[in-house]
Amino acid sequence: MANEQNELNEQFTEYVEMPQSQLTQLHVPLDEAMTAFTTRSANGTIPIVVVPEKQLGVRMELLALGVVVLVAGIYFGSWLNIPLLVTLSVLAGPVIILLGLYRAIRVRIPEGVNALVARGGRYTGTLTPGTHMIMPWTIITHLVTRREIPFTVPVTDAPTQDNVRAMVDTLITFSITDPYRFVFNISADDFDQVFQASCQDSLRAMIRQIASDQVNDLVRRDLTDLKEGLNADVEPYGVTIMKINITYAQPPADFVASQEARQLAIFQQAEQAERHTLALRRQMDQEILARQQVIAKVEREREELQMEVQRAEARRRVYELEAEAEELRLTKLEERLKKFPEAVKWEWQSEQLHVAQALAGNSRAVLQLGNTDALVRTILLRDLGGSLAASDEVDVSSVDGAT
Repeated sequence: MANEQNELNEQFTEYVEMPQSQLTQLHVPLDEAMTAFTTRSANGTIPIVVVPEKQLGVRMELLALGVVVLVAGIYFGSWLNIPLLVTLSVLAGPVIILLGLYRAIRVRIPEGVNALVARGGRYTGTLTPGTHMIMPWTIITHLVTRREIPFTVPVTDAPTQDNVRAMVDTLITFSITDPYRFVFNISADDFDQVFQASCQDSLRAMIRQIASDQVNDLVRRDLTDLKEGLNADVEPYGVTIMKINITYAQPPADFVASQEARQLAIFQQAEQAERHTLALRRQMDQEILARQQVIAKVEREREELQMEVQRAEARRRVYELEAEAEELRLTKLEERLKKFPEAVKWEWQSEQLHVAQALAGNSRAVLQLGNTDALVRTILLRDLGGSLAASDEVDVSSVDGAT
């Protein structure tokens, strides 16, 4: 890319250093003016002013013939006394003279051109395109183009605000709105130099007000102020600036290369900073995730511990309720024993009888009965604490402490 930029800069420098005039004027016959305004010269320019040559289009032979016919007709008609000959010569002579003067009084102004007319060396007016009839003593001094004229202004080594040399190429389009002031105040060649210098000064002043990193933006810059300034400079010459376009704007190639290297370094630093930021963010996310996992684990353990505490509390409450129920049952039983001692005694004896019957019905049981009341008491106490376990075989060796 740097090589391409160097080639462009070299081509631009060669183009600027070529001495050439963009605005020219020619001297051609009036009949050839249209061709002159449409033909490019060797350096590719089209004239903006044409000075007509051989403007007197009088046909001398017709004038001489007309005079001879008029004089001879009158002389011989009078001498020979032929009135008809005199009449014919008076009619034909002026007609022939007018034919000889016709090309001098009839002029055609090409399309896209204004013509300046003078009489006796003094400007009398301007003719627009078309066919006009003028007096023979009136001449056309200049033909001035009405089209918009492109003008290239290359600027090299223009210092910027930070003293970087820039190269700018500008295309300015103008038109000659007052041909009289343009022709009689300055020539086309001189206006080329004056206009080039004025544009150069204005462009350099504009470039001096911007930084080097803004040079590339000149292509898209609003040039209204520059246009107004140039219009004020060229207004005395009857010229109006129509449009200004900056077609090329570039700092030197080595500066562009250094700027590209700097931009690349900045981009790489920004990319590294972004990667570092992403790594820190990823690390922070991992730490936050680990912290959240620990918090979730602690929360689960706390919930499990609360559930264990609740279950232990429920068991403790159940035990308390069972103890209270047992205590209440024993209290009621004790109250019943105190209140109905005979009924308890009777129930006691009934239980003794049932036990005796059960033992008696078991043919394999061998009993050595001592104190029967002790045996019945033991069985009754077991019934009060739970349920009596039936057994198929009971071997009681001794009751009342002996087995």
